[in-house]
Amino acid sequence: MKQSGAWLVILAVAVGGCQTEQALRHYGTGYLALEKGELQKAMAEFEAAIKMDDRLAFAHAGMGDVLRQQGNLEKAVGPYKAAIALMPMEFTYYYRLGRVFQALQRDKEAARTYEKSVDLNPAFAPAWINLGVVYFRLGDLAGARARCEKAVELAPEHGYAWSNLGAVYDALGDSYRAVTAYQKSIELDPSQGPVHLNLGTAYLRQGRLDKAIEEFKLAAGQEPNSPVVRKRLAYAYSKQKMYGAAIEQLQAALAMDPKDWEGRNSLAAIYMIYYLRHPQIDRLRLQALDEWHASLETNPDQPPVKEQVAQWSSPLVPAAPASSGGESQKDIELLIRPTPRPPAPADPGPAGAAPPVKAPPPEKSP
Repeated sequence: MKQSGAWLVILAVAVGGCQTEQALRHYGTGYLALEKGELQKAMAEFEAAIKMDDRLAFAHAGMGDVLRQQGNLEKAVGPYKAAIALMPMEFTYYYRLGRVFQALQRDKEAARTYEKSVDLNPAFAPAWINLGVVYFRLGDLAGARARCEKAVELAPEHGYAWSNLGAVYDALGDSYRAVTAYQKSIELDPSQGPVHLNLGTAYLRQGRLDKAIEEFKLAAGQEPNSPVVRKRLAYAYSKQKMYGAAIEQLQAALAMDPKDWEGRNSLAAIYMIYYLRHPQIDRLRLQALDEWHASLETNPDQPPVKEQVAQWSSPLVPAAPASSGGESQKDIELLIRPTPRPPAPADPGPAGAAPPVKAPPPEKSP
């Protein structure tokens, strides 16, 4: 995190003693190195400053900043706590410590620390934004909503603040307010793939399928390697009975995540819909069985899928060709095309059940 230039003002404070002046010079050099991303040099200068005068709270905080940027999160806790002990009224120290706790998923400690930051400075929007995130993760949706609403009040130009609020409204079941918040976030920053995904999902809940597909396509353009986006888009297509398009998206998702047993069940279901309409095309039944078998390889504990496999192990006796049911030629071509299979890894490791697809939680501020 880039530090405010206000910290250098400290260097202009009149201090007594040559040693303290030397310590401040080391801090200033370390601060400039941190600004340039020269982390090792910054750490050496902050350590030199503290060795000369361990009362320099901002040097301790600087060490915490370096450790956090290096990914040494556990080690960053101590320097931040030392800075707070020396300057307990400095709200930014609590915020910086809160970010470490949040990254460590120590959300209760993060919440307490951020709350102290906003107690000292109620207008500090970044702490309110992240408070909404940690309360959401703690399952306190009422607390998350209050803090996210405060965040957008203080920082109406902040895209994360609005997308976080949208996610909280979504979790509360208020899809209409969620849509408004997501739309505002996208107006501020259209390049947010996860927000397009969340907005599309909110439209889906409202039955606005065309709008949902539009948002999912935007999300897929920004996050082309996301199987979640592809699966949501496939679901929206299937709701519109655009089964060929749904198959394309499911196949793309499965190419990214071959162990997704739920995705394979969805693909099998679409093949069976078509098989029941076109029993003369037995390849459709075989493709469905292929997907169900692959699903069971990943998650054997699926009695309904085993029942489907047993039921459809033999073909129907086709009568007269069934009606097309409105399928396009593209749909039929996709249905009878073999599903692409990625090569299996040399050591696939233990196979576990894939978790259900859920909307992502609110984002944290940078």
